[in-house]
Formats: sequence, structure tokens, C-alpha cells
Amino acid sequence: MKTVCEVVVQDILPTLRAAIAKELITSYNLNQGDVAKLLDVSQPAVSQYLRQLRGKNNFLENKEVMDGIKELSIYLYKNQTAPEDLATRMCAISRLIINNGLIKVEKFRKADKCIVCE
Repeated sequence: MKTVCEVVVQDILPTLRAAIAKELITSYNLNQGDVAKLLDVSQPAVSQYLRQLRGKNNFLENKEVMDGIKELSIYLYKNQTAPEDLATRMCAISRLIINNGLIKVEKFRKADKCIVCE
């Protein structure tokens, strides 16, 4: 049985990063290196996100999730998101995905005092 954090790290974050990378490149004409710095990942990781080698899930079809991704992309582009705020915002989108049942998880364990699990 996975913890919520394992589900987020393995199944949600790669897809969110891929969607944010795509949004930043297509909407704001950033290059992969710039996107990598904003997301605090490597440029090869961004390349893999864009080629859909990392991060594949259908929860991106949800309007609320896409609105969250677009809003976060704007904040990243305008440099209005500190690294610790990026994590909080990613967790908030992850929580939305989990709470709306947008990801298929048979069972997972909630952790006490986790903002995603609450």
C-alpha cells in the first residue's frame, strides 16, 4: 500500500511538471533551460516531460486542474513563486486531484499532519 506522498511523487508530480513545462514554453516562449530553473529540475528532465517520457495521466482533462496549472505557470513566469511556495502550490493541485478522484489508486495510507492528506 502506497502513502499519499508516494502517489503524488510517482503518479502526479511528473504529470504536473510536464504540463507546467509545456505551458511555460508555449505561452511564454521560454526555453527548456529557463523552465528547468523555474521548476528546479534538470534541462534533460524538461526534455523528457515535453516528449511525454515522464508524466502521463488523464487528470489534465479536468478544468480545475488545468486552471491551477495555468495560474502556477503565470506565477512562475513572473517570478512570484518562491521555491517553498512552489511545493505548496504543487501539493494543493495534487490534493485537488486526489480529492476529486481523478487518479486511480486502489488504496493508500494517509499520513498524520500532511497538508495533502487532510
